[in-house]
Amino acid sequence: MKFNEIRRQQFLAEDLAKEREEDLTERIADFKQEIGNMTLREGARVSYAWKVASESLQLLILRYTAGLPIVDLSQEISSVIAAFDVFVPLENPRPNEAHSLTITQLEAYVYVMWLLALCRLLGHAELVSAVMRWLDKNAEFNRGRDGLFEAVVEKLTGRKEPVERVLLHPAAYRPLAKATAPDAQDRPTLVKEFLDGWYKNMKDCYWHNTHTDKEGSSYFGYWAFEAALVTVLWDIDDTSYRDHLVYPKDLADWAREHRARSSPNDPSNTPAGAASSERQSYVPGGDPCPQAGWWFTVAQSDSRRYFEKGEIMPIIKGSRFGDTYWQRANEQDAPKHPGGQ
Repeated sequence: MKFNEIRRQQFLAEDLAKEREEDLTERIADFKQEIGNMTLREGARVSYAWKVASESLQLLILRYTAGLPIVDLSQEISSVIAAFDVFVPLENPRPNEAHSLTITQLEAYVYVMWLLALCRLLGHAELVSAVMRWLDKNAEFNRGRDGLFEAVVEKLTGRKEPVERVLLHPAAYRPLAKATAPDAQDRPTLVKEFLDGWYKNMKDCYWHNTHTDKEGSSYFGYWAFEAALVTVLWDIDDTSYRDHLVYPKDLADWAREHRARSSPNDPSNTPAGAASSERQSYVPGGDPCPQAGWWFTVAQSDSRRYFEKGEIMPIIKGSRFGDTYWQRANEQDAPKHPGGQ
């Protein structure tokens, strides 16, 4: 298919998409080498680590905007989280800096909401625990400060943090927060209101208006991933806004179709009447295997292996992804043992 037929936003031209992807890929590779250069001062290494993390996220979003299949993007989100996992132990910024991932700052709040949303929407809810570890590291500024954020975290993890009904960024997020309230009367209308004001209210973010750059555009897409996350977690009918320019409708659709792989705390996890094998296609380490076959986990590289039904699925200790979750592989036709024995 032609590029213009598969791209998800009309602002992205094919030549720009190719140029931007090549540039980001090269920069990420170069910066990764510099992170390990111990002859550099610490501040420089931190800067390179931030560039790898933030530009890895940009690259993932760019590829989504360019029309890459979601199943392919699902395989990339773990590398984005891994890049942030390298950055977080190095960083020691002032709380008002965006790259501190402190949600009192709007750009950081958006980044955190995007990361949580992409982990869940791309079928890797087990990575949410890594994002929460970063935020808990600076809990004084991050936890119990924002009603919308804590409502989303509770849905994703089951962890409830006491919070006053306040918002850190009310101008942008009040309608979406109202949509998550227990007594919300018309959730679709509130989400649509959020989407209608989203771009205008993001004017202070560095990526705002980049699609108008004449040369060297850094545009990678304008997406309210947090709207799709709330839509999925609260099981909201998105008919009235699914064609909104900044709403990633196919991500929401894909997440609903693959809800059996989501967090066990998510009430939309399993559709009524779903088969037990579907409900158990995402199994925590330490639990018995529910179905014989090939399984893998992002908690360890080259982890694909065959389990018999009832066999205890191991916990990968020391993984940078936190808790271990085993996922049933799509392809099950490989021999049980190497060589087909």
